[in-house]
Formats: sequence, C-alpha cells, structure tokens
Amino acid sequence: MFGLEMLDVMIGLVTVYLVFGLACTSVVEAVAALLSLRSTFLETAMNEFLAGDISEKKAFAAAFFEHPLIQSLSRDKRNGERDLPSYIPPEIVGRVVEALLVTDDETLSLPDAVNALPGKSQEGEKNRIKGLLHTLVVQADGDAAAFRKAVETHFNAVMGRTSGWFKRRQQTISIAVSAVLVIFANVDSVSLVASLSSNPEVRSAMVKNAGELLEKRKAETEKLNKDKTTSPKSLTEAETKYEAAQAAYDTATHFSESAGLSLGWRGWWTAKKTFSDFVTKFAGLTVSIFAISLGAPFWFDILQRFMQVRTTGPRNETERKKRELPKDLNKK
Repeated sequence: MFGLEMLDVMIGLVTVYLVFGLACTSVVEAVAALLSLRSTFLETAMNEFLAGDISEKKAFAAAFFEHPLIQSLSRDKRNGERDLPSYIPPEIVGRVVEALLVTDDETLSLPDAVNALPGKSQEGEKNRIKGLLHTLVVQADGDAAAFRKAVETHFNAVMGRTSGWFKRRQQTISIAVSAVLVIFANVDSVSLVASLSSNPEVRSAMVKNAGELLEKRKAETEKLNKDKTTSPKSLTEAETKYEAAQAAYDTATHFSESAGLSLGWRGWWTAKKTFSDFVTKFAGLTVSIFAISLGAPFWFDILQRFMQVRTTGPRNETERKKRELPKDLNKK
C-alpha cells in the first residue's frame, strides 16, 4: 500500500506539472508568435546562407524573399505589407535559387549564370554566395536537378543549426515564463508533495483528474492529426496564441484547486516564518520552475507511464496471488 500511495503522490505531482506545463507551453508559443521568432530566425539563417549580392545593387537574400514562390508562403499584414514565412520547404529553396540565377536568360547555363554574379573571381571573392554556388555547380557537374538537390541539402544543414538556436532561445523563454507562473501561483513542489502525502482525498481526486486529462489530451491530439489545416481567420496568430495561453493558465489553476490543492499566497505571509521555511519555499519553487519549463509533452509522456504502472501493477499482483493460491492449499 505504501508503494501505491507514493505512486499516487507522484501522479498528482506530475499532473500539476503537466497542467502548468500546458500553460507554460502556450505562453511560450504566444511570445514566439508575438515576436515572430520563427520568421526572424529563418530570415537570419537565409541571410547567412545567401550572404552576398545577386547584382551590384541588390542582395541575393533580398531577391530570394521577393520571389513569388516565397511570397506565396507568407500572408499580408494589416498595414498592407507581407510577413516573412516561418517555414520554407527545401525543394522550394532549390527552385528559387535556380530561378534567380537564370531569370534574365533561360538559355544561360548554370555555370555561366554563377560566373555572372558580382565578384572578381570564380570562387566568389568578396561575394560569398558566388563561391558557394560555384562549389555546388561543380559538384552537380552542371546538372540542374543535381544542383537543386545540392542547394536543398546545404539549406537543410543550415536549418539544422538554426533549429538549435531557436530551441535554445525557446528554452530560455520557457524558463522565464515558468518562473513567472510558478511564483505567481505559488506552485511549490515541496508543499504539493506534503499535501498529497497527507491527504488521501486529494490524492484520489488528482488520480481521477489525471485519467480524465489523459483522455482529453488523447482526443485533442487525434483531432489535430485529422485536421491540420485549421487556422484562425479573424485573429492574428499572436492573438490566438495569447487567448490559448490565458485559457491554459485558468484551466491549470482551476484543475489543481478543484482537487483540493491550495495554490496562491493566501495566508502564507501572515504566519510566522523561520529561515528554514524560506529555504524550503525557495527549493520548492525552484524545482517547480525547472520541472514546468520542460513543457507539456514531456510530462504527458511521464504521466502516461505512471498511469500504466498504476493500472497494470496491482492487477498483475492479484493475478499472481490467485495462481499461487491452489499451491498453498495443497501444501496445507
């Protein structure tokens, strides 16, 4: 029984991490949409990838983003301008780069088109994009399809590094958002464990809520997988993400409090506190900050595993005892 109680305590704690992780993830996505982080990182990556000029007065990257195939991937802003795309398929990159090279003269070969770019030497001195494209053309032996494939491969390598930058930035934002949520709601891991350990009713309610939450998340995931084209029409992405974040936070606090867990700072400051109380509070909040910053997907997987153990563990133990019962009777 002690093992089952501890498992229920862990399920309750992980459930709190999950619901606040949902809120944290939603806020981080809202911030990313508000700051256009994906578009910004993509633009930075393309400026580095296509560093150089396509003509004496125009940068290659600027011409790339002005191409109709790239423009079609973005949408109009409210002021009439166009957003930068947040994602570009690799095959589109190869086609656009090729089109930019031979746009003025379709009969021009790729090697001649690359040589026509600004720069004193074939290797692209003072114009890095010329040197890069010259290398790719040589590797492709002048073949257009092989050249496009080489551009796609190099683009994927650049985006792999950019994804690392983006994930590190998101992790930093996630920790900051998690700290705000945890401190504002007083999500103290030490206090939560104490409440769950000493209150069977709270444990039972949290386990029940955890099962319902898993079922709800599975249904939502299946719905998203069936309809991946749904997009907001009346609101911008940032506004939609903000509303989702606000709803996720309200759900997290209501979910925890409905099970009997007290959140917030009501009454905490009125009681006399010792130095050890402040140290314990700091430790509990710090653990929660880093745990919640891991995000909802991480805790969703952990909660699924705990619930599977809880469901299958006692059943298997009961079946084992039933199988052993006749042997014990025979011994008697």
